[in-house]
Amino acid sequence: MTIDWIATPGVLIILATLIGGTLQGASLASMLKVFSATLKQLKNSIIAITAIVAMATVMDVSGLITDMAHTLVNITGGAYLFIAPLIGALGTFVTGSDTNSNVLFGKLQTVAAEKLQVDPLWLAAANTSGATGGKMISPQSIAIAVSATRMEGQGSAIMSGTIKYCMAYILILGLKVGLVYYLFMS
Repeated sequence: MTIDWIATPGVLIILATLIGGTLQGASLASMLKVFSATLKQLKNSIIAITAIVAMATVMDVSGLITDMAHTLVNITGGAYLFIAPLIGALGTFVTGSDTNSNVLFGKLQTVAAEKLQVDPLWLAAANTSGATGGKMISPQSIAIAVSATRMEGQGSAIMSGTIKYCMAYILILGLKVGLVYYLFMS
C-alpha cells in the first residue's frame, strides 16, 4: 500500500495554511507557534482518530468485513435492507468519518447485495445515507468538538443529547430503504 502524501487532505491543508499565512504577512515562527498550540489542544482527538482508522483498516484487510456481511445476511435475510443504513452509521461511529465508513463497509454492502441479489448501488446509497447519521454520535467528532470548544468533560452530555436524533434518522432511513426497494424496485 502506498500513500501519495502530497495529495492527502492534511498535507494540502497545511500547505494552504502556509501559503495563506505568508500572503497575510505572518512569519513562519508565528505560524509554527499557532500550529504547535493547535496540536497540543487537539492531541487527544488526534490519538483517538488515528487509533480508530487503524482499527478499521485491520478489519478490512483481515477479511472480517466479508465475514460480517455473510453473517448479517444469513441472520436477517431480506430484512437486511432495513438495517443497511445502520451499518453505515456504525461505520461512521467507529471511524469518525463518512468517507471512512464507506471505505470500511462499502465492501460489506456489496457482498450483502450480491448475496441478496440486490443492486449494490442501492445498498451503497443506504450506507452513505446512514453514515451521515452516525456523524452525530461519532466519538471522534464529539472529541474534536469538545477539544475545539474547550468543553472538556462535556462529551457524554453531547452524546446523550444527539443520540435520540441519530436513532430517529437511522430508523426513518431504514424504513425508506427497505420499503422503497420492496414496493418499487423488486
